[in-house]
Amino acid sequence: MSQKNQQKNQRPSSKSPGAAHSTDRRPAAGRKFNERQAAKQQAALVVARRRRNQRIGLGSVVLVLVLVAVLVVAKLSGGGNPSSAASVTSPPAGTPVPAAISGKLTSIPLSTLVAAPTSGLVTSPQAISDPKLSAAGKPDLLYIGAEFCPVCATERWAMYVALSKFGTFSPQPGRIHSAVRDGNIPTLTFYNTTYTSPYFTFTPVETTTNEPDGNYYVPLQSPTAAEQKLWVTHTNESFPWLDFGGKIELTSAQFNPTELVGQSFTNIASMVGNNSTQIGADIDASARVLVQTICSALTDNQPASVCSGMGHG
Repeated sequence: MSQKNQQKNQRPSSKSPGAAHSTDRRPAAGRKFNERQAAKQQAALVVARRRRNQRIGLGSVVLVLVLVAVLVVAKLSGGGNPSSAASVTSPPAGTPVPAAISGKLTSIPLSTLVAAPTSGLVTSPQAISDPKLSAAGKPDLLYIGAEFCPVCATERWAMYVALSKFGTFSPQPGRIHSAVRDGNIPTLTFYNTTYTSPYFTFTPVETTTNEPDGNYYVPLQSPTAAEQKLWVTHTNESFPWLDFGGKIELTSAQFNPTELVGQSFTNIASMVGNNSTQIGADIDASARVLVQTICSALTDNQPASVCSGMGHG
């Protein structure tokens, strides 16, 4: 055999191991490509399922929220039941407070009021220079508020505690709440109450109920012309306003009304006198400030059993 023929026969054939390794590269790459494509498709399916489940879950949450909103609206609107609509508003004079609760609120120890921390108070009474404000021959504490008002609702708790140290109510203030669309804060009302004290008079004016009337509320009481003039001069008719005999005024709640949002009347009452709770401490501290203010502005520090040791602002 010639050398040329030997060289020809020595060329690798397509069946030789070297040739097989070379020509099998494309099928292997194709398999890997197909595997990658399959993995991508599987991943896409997983993502799609996740997105679908998320949409279903979100839709369920939205549906639940819609149902809750419908139920709330139905409850507030009365849901076709006239008796249920009464829960949205309070009678102007409120509903009776259990004797155990009113008895507790009127007998908070002075030592508890003195010990209350003042860190939660944000407003304090301020001196004014008006002519002496009096009624029935005694210094007068004038209060102008509104039953819908959440700020008034907040301060009335401390007012009731403080006023009870100097006199008595008959009948006791009823239980109401600020307007539903204004915080729905449980509180007391001074409407249709009579306060008796040997030291001063208390003149409460609740200008409206908490019953909505268009963009405002149903009228209840009107200040006299003289009271109206003082109120406009000092606050431009904002609530609440307390005038301590023409010497001192308070133009807002002493602590933040949002503390009372979402609380029940019973819960708030249970915390009054308990300085280990924020609400109790703030009501007690506010009541102490009111007692101090009454002692200095209205009673000439009488009775000594109340005013002695309370200090003055």
